[in-house]
Parts: sequence; C-alpha cells; structure tokens
Amino acid sequence: MKPAPQSFTLAEIAGIPVRLHWTFLLFLAFMLVANTLRAGLAASLGGIGFIIALFLSVTLHEFGHSLMARKFGIKVRDITLLPIGGVSQLETIPDDPKQEFLVAVAGPAVSLALAFIFFVLMRLTGFSILSPRYASPAQYLWGGRFLASLASANLILGLFNIIPAFPMDGGRVLRSLLAQQMNYIEATRIAAAIGQGFAFLFALLGLFSNPWLIFVALFIYMGAGTEERTTEIRRVLGNIPVHRVMTTFFERVSPDEPLARVLEYAYRGCQEDFPVVDGDTIKGVLTKASILAALHEKGPDIRVSEAMLTDYTVLSPNDMLAGVYERMQACNCSSLPVLQDGKLVGMVGLENIGRFFMYESARQHAKKQEEERVKPPVI
Repeated sequence: MKPAPQSFTLAEIAGIPVRLHWTFLLFLAFMLVANTLRAGLAASLGGIGFIIALFLSVTLHEFGHSLMARKFGIKVRDITLLPIGGVSQLETIPDDPKQEFLVAVAGPAVSLALAFIFFVLMRLTGFSILSPRYASPAQYLWGGRFLASLASANLILGLFNIIPAFPMDGGRVLRSLLAQQMNYIEATRIAAAIGQGFAFLFALLGLFSNPWLIFVALFIYMGAGTEERTTEIRRVLGNIPVHRVMTTFFERVSPDEPLARVLEYAYRGCQEDFPVVDGDTIKGVLTKASILAALHEKGPDIRVSEAMLTDYTVLSPNDMLAGVYERMQACNCSSLPVLQDGKLVGMVGLENIGRFFMYESARQHAKKQEEERVKPPVI
C-alpha cells in the first residue's frame, strides 16, 4: 500500500514521466473562478488556455535540462509541474563543470527559442500592438495577441533564469564557469554570495516598486543558501562508502506478520522503516508513511504484505554517500535497504548520514584550525 501521492503522471515522454502536482489543479480552479467573477467566463477561459500553453512551454524548458543531463548519463527521475514552475528531478548534479554548464543553459535556450518561434508566428498573423482586444476565447486562443503573450512569457522565463543567482539556471551557469578556474566548493560559495547579492537588490527594488520582488528576493536568498549547504554536504560525504555508516542491527519483519506487531517494534525502539523479508530475500519496505496510511485505511490487523511498498530503491555497501544522499532526497526516502549479492546486509537512513556529516564536519574543522595554527609565517 502506498501513501496518497502528491502528484500524478500525465504522460511519459522520451522515457521521462511528466507529473502534475495536485496544487496545480487547485491553482487552475482558483484562476478560473477569480477571472470569471472579475471579467466573465469568456476572458477566464482565454486566461486558462494561456496558463496551460505557458506550462507546456515550461515543460519543454525542463526537457531541455533533462535530455541534456541524460546525454551525459545522468538518470532523470521525472519532471513535476507546480504552480510556480517546473522541476526536473535529476539523480545527481554533473561533476564536470562543462557538463553542468550545458545542462544548466539548455533550459533557458529552449525558452528563448520558443520566444522566437512564437514571435515569428505572431508576425505571420499580422498582429499589431494596436489590434483590439479579443471578443471571444476562440479569437484569443488562435490570434496574434495569444502568440504575443506566449512570446513575451517565454522571453521573460528565459532571461529571468539566466540571472546568475541560485536557484535559477544562471547560478549553475556561473558556478560551472568559476569551477573551471578554481575548486568546486569555492566556486559554489562565490556563486551563492553573488546570488544573495541579487536577492538584496531585488528586495530593495521591491520596497520602492513592485512588492512581489520581495518574495522573489526571499526565494533567491534561500535558494542560494540551500545550494551552498548542499554542496558542503556533498564535499564532506565525498567518497565515503555506505558500509561505513549503515546499521546492521535492525528489526526485520515478514510479509505475513500483522501490522500491529510492527507497531510494537516501533514503540520499543527508534526504527521507523522496516525491511520486509522472506527468508534471505527482501520482498518490500514498510515505511513510516505507508504504516500510517495503512492504519488510517484498514487498521492494525492487516498483514504487512498489504501495507508494504514493493517499488523501492536498494543500495550496495560500496555506493558512495554523496550520491546516496541525493537519491534519498530525490525519492523522499528516510531510509533504504543495503543489499549484497541479493541479501539484506544493512539499512541506511538520513539519520545515519546526518550523524556522520555532523561529526566529520567537526573533525575536518578542527583539523583545518590545527593546520592554520602550525602553518609557518610567510616572510
């Protein structure tokens, strides 16, 4: 049994699932009602048509990133459409700065190409800025004004995304260029600082012009900080293998056990996710979310097999923690089973990784301070 999904698959294109978050439907419903009350049903339908067309453009923008990433052997989990835009879920960020540059710039390049195409189509309709407003949804949806709106929106999307500030594509473009001249960590710090500088600039402009820029500033500032922290985590975890942090003492449950017995295991310890095994073979994973969903829907008397997840990620003892952490973030997993030769040998959770990161960061910081203390003075 799986917990209720927050998004559902619209289609699978070129092997990449395109998913729609439920809040996007809520956003469309809100826009339909609000515009109908403000300007009537005809204008509202035209507006909804534009939003759908714009998000098709956003989807193509994300496919620019995804297909370029896949060209370099990076797995793309899916593309998810949200009310604020689209997100390409890459399993990892390219380590090669040149590859990161190409992946980052591919999205804005698609948006700018779409802007040019829509502009040409608009000119072919003979549309002029002096043309009257549309009289019906059909006239708008197939007219020059609609194409002009799409051209403008894609131009803005492309230009906004190349601003050299995380989390926009331009932040990654800047870092990739800097990383060709210095180490990756320092390049990230400089790019993050520049991004936060842009955030202060947007906030200042927002105070005297459009207040919406203040929210954009907050988005950029937080995104820059998050990128810097994520890069620091990748640095510390580095090439640390899973077997150094995995736990080998954990409860295993069988598919035929009642869910109520699993609750007793959870009450007595701090384990929240349980591997489901039949002999030496793993059959599934029972997560905290799937346990709660099963309890709400069917109660504690069902068998574990009715609540476990059968679609899950497995790790090898020799997988590197930096990649594992990114995979766990991408799949929203709190822990994953570790298999060797098909047999369950351990479990790794975000708690294990977080504990290692905390101690290793402190150890490296102390080592750096000691090296600075004993470094001979420069004469």
